[in-house]
Amino acid sequence: MPGNPPQLDHLEGLALEYARFPHWRDKMLGRFHPRRRSRLAAKARQGLRYAGRMVYTEGPQRSQFFHAAPNAYVGEHADCSQYGAGCAKRVGVKSLTADDYTGSIWDKGKMILHPVVGCFVIFGQRPGVHLGIVSGRRNGQWLVTGFGSQRGPDVHTLAELSNYFLRNGHPGSRFIDVTR
Repeated sequence: MPGNPPQLDHLEGLALEYARFPHWRDKMLGRFHPRRRSRLAAKARQGLRYAGRMVYTEGPQRSQFFHAAPNAYVGEHADCSQYGAGCAKRVGVKSLTADDYTGSIWDKGKMILHPVVGCFVIFGQRPGVHLGIVSGRRNGQWLVTGFGSQRGPDVHTLAELSNYFLRNGHPGSRFIDVTR
């Protein structure tokens, strides 16, 4: 009938449903974006909402986040590499495992020469000392989301992290696309 509102398609209906929630954009992108790298970056950013409510550990429970339900963040245990591997698993990347650590991820995926949204960045020389996910740009600066302390997950600029690791004797970084 001419007076009825138009029917919403499935994605429009989901967008309206998600709009009620904080960080709805990352929830939508993490599920429906056609590029896997963009979904990976959205999943990493989604964890920022739970900063300080996850448990940073390098012990035996570090793979708990990897095995958790797709939207479980609160109370999950991880370290930097398992946070990245867990986010990648949630968007369908099958090359990473619960046993991976920064050094084993060094050779996985495809090395790329510059950052792109959704790639991993490993700081320091082989085997690396920290891993983060390039999650976007702000004011011309690349942003890296990672889980390196109990306050995390957190986001810093690539330049800040590169300078921090350089000052602490770990120069260099490597960009890896694990979605290929």
